[in-house]
Amino acid sequence: MEALSRTDEVYRRLRQEIVRGELLPREALSEVEIAERLDVSRTPVRESLQRLASEGLISSHRRRWIVHQHTKDEISEIYEVRAALEGYSARLASGRATDEELAELGQLRATAALSDLDPDDRVDLNERLHDAVLRFAHNATLLRQARTSRLYFFNRSVARLYTPSDLEYSGQQHRELLDAIGARDATRAEAIAREHVEYALELILHKL
Repeated sequence: MEALSRTDEVYRRLRQEIVRGELLPREALSEVEIAERLDVSRTPVRESLQRLASEGLISSHRRRWIVHQHTKDEISEIYEVRAALEGYSARLASGRATDEELAELGQLRATAALSDLDPDDRVDLNERLHDAVLRFAHNATLLRQARTSRLYFFNRSVARLYTPSDLEYSGQQHRELLDAIGARDATRAEAIAREHVEYALELILHKL
């Protein structure tokens, strides 16, 4: 059980470093270096790398692991899946979120202005907000699938593509989404969630 816990810890750390852009596309990953840096044995590192590979975040190149660089077609496919999953999650959350969970969304709404934050904080807030909506749909299978679809998400590299006006519009969509869920307007919540993901895809593809 301890080994599994350590593997999960290493996996979460490496995944976060990839999602946040701390490990860059096509960067080589060394089991030995990672084990020394995280002060663990090579076994949890090896297991974590295999898990990341199964999710498409890293790939094998000349017998070495490298951070996967997604093509525009791959990004489009990922975001199309995200639009469907997160749209339906918003619909479910509108009907299933408890009063306490709606209060939590209300607190997130108060900090939904991405333009006021530095890139790291933008990434953290964006992930917390989207993850809350997914969790409050109360569908474990949908949650797992939606989290897996975040292979190319709002990381630091993506955050830098957004102009202040882009960030303001994205923040406005966040606020409208949370308002719709708070009003338990399932149809509007789903439409806004899909529009938000589609807007992000259009912006990213245009600026890459």
